[in-house]
Amino acid sequence: MPIFFKRFKRGRILLGTLLLLAGAAFLAFFFFPTEEKKFQAFTRKVFANELSGNTLNLHYTLADPSAYGLEDVPPSLGSWEPEARKQSLSVLENYKKTLESFSDSRLSSQSSFTRAVFLDYLNTELSAGELYLYEEPLGASLGVQAQLPVLFAEYPFRVKKDIEDYLELLSQVPAYFSSILSFEQEKAKNGLFMSDETAQGILDQCREFISDPESNYLLETFQEKIQKITNLSPEEKLDYQTRNASIVTSLVLPAYEDLAAGLEALLGQGINELGLCFWPKGKEYYEYLVRSRVGDARPIAEIEEAIKSRMVEDYSGIAELIQGGALDKAEKEGAQTDASPEEMLEQLRSGIRKDFPLPPQVNTEIKYVPDSLQEYLSPAFYLTPCVDSYTENVIYLNPAGNCEGLDLYTTLAHEGYPGHLYQSVFYQADSPDVLRALLGPDGYVEGWATYVEMYAYSLWDGDPDAAALAQKNRSFTLGAAALLDIGIHYRGYTPQETAAFLKALGFSEESAASLYRSILEAPANYLPYYVGCLNFYDLRDYAKEQMGESFSLKEFHQTVLEAGPAPFSLVKQYLAAHLEPSAS
Repeated sequence: MPIFFKRFKRGRILLGTLLLLAGAAFLAFFFFPTEEKKFQAFTRKVFANELSGNTLNLHYTLADPSAYGLEDVPPSLGSWEPEARKQSLSVLENYKKTLESFSDSRLSSQSSFTRAVFLDYLNTELSAGELYLYEEPLGASLGVQAQLPVLFAEYPFRVKKDIEDYLELLSQVPAYFSSILSFEQEKAKNGLFMSDETAQGILDQCREFISDPESNYLLETFQEKIQKITNLSPEEKLDYQTRNASIVTSLVLPAYEDLAAGLEALLGQGINELGLCFWPKGKEYYEYLVRSRVGDARPIAEIEEAIKSRMVEDYSGIAELIQGGALDKAEKEGAQTDASPEEMLEQLRSGIRKDFPLPPQVNTEIKYVPDSLQEYLSPAFYLTPCVDSYTENVIYLNPAGNCEGLDLYTTLAHEGYPGHLYQSVFYQADSPDVLRALLGPDGYVEGWATYVEMYAYSLWDGDPDAAALAQKNRSFTLGAAALLDIGIHYRGYTPQETAAFLKALGFSEESAASLYRSILEAPANYLPYYVGCLNFYDLRDYAKEQMGESFSLKEFHQTVLEAGPAPFSLVKQYLAAHLEPSAS
């Protein structure tokens, strides 16, 4: 991210002000470089410390760890042992003490903003330090046991050591899952274990993954990657394939079975079958989740009202469009299109040029979720590239999602252009402080992707009324899910109350039950998408108000992209400092 300076309004400046500014510049000449270098050394050290404890994070964040002195770090998946979770809090306390010793006045604008983002993160995490047992690493679709195989499958082999590290990480899966079981047992002792229904979903996912050992996709993907490496002899390739097969079948698959058996032994110990608010400090933990994941520090009630307000607006728009015949147009148009996903991505990349800054030139590959994971993974997802190799990008599509036509087009907008891929590579192209790669709430990232997904409906080469109806319906549905997320985990909605709420909106009983289960499994999961999107609408309205007739949608997008992932209050401050206000 480049260094920017605040733009001042034209006008008469008093002599005393000039002298003060000159004095500040004189002092900065002597003190600024030292303080700035110390801060950069500190953030670089934090970055290295955090990555050294988890090789998956390290490998997916850096293509060249040696540039940060991390080439000889022993491979590790980390740990979920309760004691390890406690120790991490003391590390955060130490980071905060050091961070508070720096003065914004002696830092560059970029470093000052990084300091603000990092401090907000530390304060948020430490505010919930005593609630660490409320965390949940597992989940049928979003849990670590479901995501881990995909991360292994995509683990790139850049040098020979990467293959050795990969095999070592595979070997650690049993110990890693054992630490998760210890954590779950500790949760059970404290009356915080998941519901039987949630646990059963995880059991089913684990057993589905290991149901066909001979054709497990970790065997297939490894073989494909090894065969593409040109500087290995046939004997070396065969040796690696043999070692991988042995580790997968003798360690990884049994680890999934042991995890399932361990969870099965805990069935019946989950005393709460409803939302977080039915646990002793569940509301407090949910408030933390919203601050942490969304990056929105407003009271829950205020966020709730913002959701309702947008839903009312969308509902009115839907009714108006249907009255104008948009539904008939949508039914006639259908979902057919001859464009491939790759062609759609290119159409989107070209179509956004009017309202978005030109994106960097990068490579993008579209892959498909393997059969064994299709039932448990999202319809699509984007794998964030390494900060030092952001030109190589991968988008996964899940065939089980049955995405086509307008749905596929807007999904690719969310994951690709101008969504996750675009936001990620645009920001990294500005060479921000590396620590920022580990910071920033999901609400900025997912909120941006949802915000531009809504924009992409206007680019669809079809009937505009039908596209507008689909956009408002999508927004309304996401709003309902976000509102229910709050209702279930903060207001205490039961399955029956949830079903009644959704029935009034036209949902079937089956859909209502499915949505309730997914929200119960992953608290605050829908809020980063929808509430994050609403925050971008608010930021856009704020920029329009500040800039008046000089408002430019492209300039607004460029500024929030340059700010990078951050809590929305800080993004607003960034906007205030970098947008040229209207002369009027």
